[in-house]
Amino acid sequence: MGWLRIFLSAYIVRSGGVGDVALDRKTRKEKWAVTNNHDGGASGPSDGGPVLTGISVAVVAVSTTGSRTAGSARTRPPWVAMEDYAALIRANTPMRALRLPVTTGDPHVLTERILGLPTGVSAVFVVGVGHRESAAVARAVTGRGGPVVLTELDVLTAAVAAAAITTLRRRGVPPRAGRVVITGASWAPLLAPVLIASGVGDLSSWHERDAEAFPLRRVMDHNDVLVDLAGCAPDGAAVGRTVTVPADGFAYGALVLPGLLAALCGHEVRTVTVEVVAACVRALALITPADRMLPSLGDRLLVSAVARHVSRALGHPVPYRDPHR
Repeated sequence: MGWLRIFLSAYIVRSGGVGDVALDRKTRKEKWAVTNNHDGGASGPSDGGPVLTGISVAVVAVSTTGSRTAGSARTRPPWVAMEDYAALIRANTPMRALRLPVTTGDPHVLTERILGLPTGVSAVFVVGVGHRESAAVARAVTGRGGPVVLTELDVLTAAVAAAAITTLRRRGVPPRAGRVVITGASWAPLLAPVLIASGVGDLSSWHERDAEAFPLRRVMDHNDVLVDLAGCAPDGAAVGRTVTVPADGFAYGALVLPGLLAALCGHEVRTVTVEVVAACVRALALITPADRMLPSLGDRLLVSAVARHVSRALGHPVPYRDPHR
């Protein structure tokens, strides 16, 4: 059979200048109260939780002729995305965001540049590299005692998986009964295991070479959601139930990054695992309105929800309480 079923019995673990602080320090401290309570912060702050004020993260952008977003042509250049992600971090967390533009995707060069960052950097977010290069960099940096490395592809994977879950929900299909087809699965290797960790019961991978024997429209007659990473789905293949990666990856990545960084930093976390990404998926799916595929970037619950779910998955104190609750 040309298109292959994906059976996974075990989770796969993905083995410049300082940005100006845009918010008044007092305002930021009030906005992000630290708490150890596992009730979502409703009972207020307590002592001993992670102190994120004063922690730094770095946004590293690789701009080369090959820089592109999985499944689509990139519309926001990596260096522009770097500035926007840094501003997003500063606006939504009390952490400082350093920016490091580079012109090569060579894993050895990137590793050295990351290890050369100030010692106070707790996490590095990389934009503009593929999954193979980013995995090599993450392994090398971790092996040499550097900060945790996460990539735009990690946060895009979380958002796409959440969109698949909410699409199932809108169709009245529980995830365990859901049947999801992925095109271009090799672009995002974590997506399939993250969907399984999120409870999706059946996954299939479809390739364009399968089109003659197994036309995608016919395949989708027997499946619920199409995740079209390759951008190859013909019109009408899965109307109203197709998830794609936007050409501007920032639109999806921004939903995940601030809360994910808030949960990872200050705990000596070294790797971004399937469980961590799946926790982001749960957070996004839970706060997404019934008539939407994903929450809006302006949702006041967004950052704290992602931070809480990731913290719980890691067994760490929940970092933030929502001051509006």
